[in-house]
Amino acid sequence: MGAPLKKHKSTLIRILNYIGVYRWLVWLSLLLAALTVATTLYAPILVGRAVDLILGPGKVDFAGLLANLRRLGLVDFITALAQWMMNHINNRITYHVVKDIRTRAFNHLEVLPLSYVDSHPYGALISRIIADIDQFSEGLLMGFTQLFTGVLTILGTLGFMLVVNPLITAGETARQVMNELLVAHERYLPQFAPVIEQLKQDGVTVKDERVRRLMEEGQ
Repeated sequence: MGAPLKKHKSTLIRILNYIGVYRWLVWLSLLLAALTVATTLYAPILVGRAVDLILGPGKVDFAGLLANLRRLGLVDFITALAQWMMNHINNRITYHVVKDIRTRAFNHLEVLPLSYVDSHPYGALISRIIADIDQFSEGLLMGFTQLFTGVLTILGTLGFMLVVNPLITAGETARQVMNELLVAHERYLPQFAPVIEQLKQDGVTVKDERVRRLMEEGQ
């Protein structure tokens, strides 16, 4: 068991070395992911404030309502722009990393002895350079687009709830909310699928009103 684990660790280090060349793009992607999450979480708060200004027939604060709607429009625009830029940067990182790997693979293939090429099926070599790297690029892109936003969404939601309701700092309450957040954002966190499945089997459902609202906004 130690040998496969050591091999996986070595592979991960090599991948991080390839990604490290574009670390400034990774940091920019993280920054945009944080901005996207923050604006996405702030939008329901603005909607709630706008709804609170509608008390009943003839009791509507139109000035405050329009101000909140303007802020909501600006927040949605920032969210869309940040998300587009983040996806563009993630694609750029992925394609550059894949290009570097393929270039190195071709360069290595050119210096291999003919005995190695003759002793291995040509299809296997081509498959490694083309098909396997394509699968790797899809996994890498999915990791950038889902892992960053998924983790930041959970942390950001918990942060917003701590600000709105400080009583949530109680350990059991925080744990319950974290479990509900995992279940609510199941489709964005495939890497936590076993944990989420266990939580669902344990009867964990979305009960907190803010978590439920965020889940409905994301659908």
